[in-house]
Amino acid sequence: MKIAITGANGFVGSTLLSSLQAKNFKPVALVRRPFYAQGLAVREIDYSNSKQLSEALSDLDLVIHNAGMTKSLNHSEMYAANIGLTQKIVSAINHIEHPIRLIYMSSQAASGPSTSVLPRKESDPSEPISIYGKSKALAEKVIHEQCRQPYNIVRACSIYGPQDRDFLQLFKLCKRGLSMQIGRQERLMNMIHVSQLADFIHHLIINNDVNKETFFASDNEAYTQAQVVQYIAKAMATQNRQIIVPQALAHGAFALSDMWGRIIRRPQVMNLEKYKEITAEAWLIDSSKARELLDWNPAPRMPELIEETYQWYISNGWL
Repeated sequence: MKIAITGANGFVGSTLLSSLQAKNFKPVALVRRPFYAQGLAVREIDYSNSKQLSEALSDLDLVIHNAGMTKSLNHSEMYAANIGLTQKIVSAINHIEHPIRLIYMSSQAASGPSTSVLPRKESDPSEPISIYGKSKALAEKVIHEQCRQPYNIVRACSIYGPQDRDFLQLFKLCKRGLSMQIGRQERLMNMIHVSQLADFIHHLIINNDVNKETFFASDNEAYTQAQVVQYIAKAMATQNRQIIVPQALAHGAFALSDMWGRIIRRPQVMNLEKYKEITAEAWLIDSSKARELLDWNPAPRMPELIEETYQWYISNGWL
């Protein structure tokens, strides 16, 4: 099976490439700029060129649309990256005569947060609270309304692992012997390691009986930030001092970081959109659909995978 991956040179995309190759598929990297991947097919494409895009997809069996934007200084730029690009992909595969399946890598942010006691289900109405979440929800709508080929939508929970720069900030803080929590309320969340996400996608690829279904992807466990910090501290063999930051003070810090990003024209990890997501009551999902339809039931492995992530950061000079 020949599978193309958009955004193949990023955190998730590069892991999908190597994972699918290891499982004897024929992955093809679709990228905007030159990218070297040993032993893998790479196609440079201009997404604004519809003819070139259709030609690049014409000999494929499946497209994993993973390219997109997670943070931006400009809302219209976010919408163009996440909605506009999805429209182009959908239009291109609609013009292909043979069946070609689309897997769209969406996000839990598209569904919006949950309560602490009531996890979200895929069938719940989308209630995103950030521009990123809204852009992913609208991209999903494009697929539901316009895609004439078989498709699935994957809403991944918070993703961590080698090459990730967002959770790297938490590792850096822990290395200094600190952990910070906004307010005294412990907030529950689901997470998934990037290798587990790649395995989840494999479960989806080999299942041909779930056309037009949307799935949450997590490791099926719920965590608090304090638990995650404990796992990181154990991997680092350090003791961490927890600092409780009042929400008003945290809001000010995120606002200043957001402002600094606009001054230097580079979006920061700490921004006001991220603040909305971090301070939501909980980010919990109901895993039963993936468990029942995809046989997705991974063993709990976070301590081991946090250790693996830490060692990658050290080996590659990120920490």
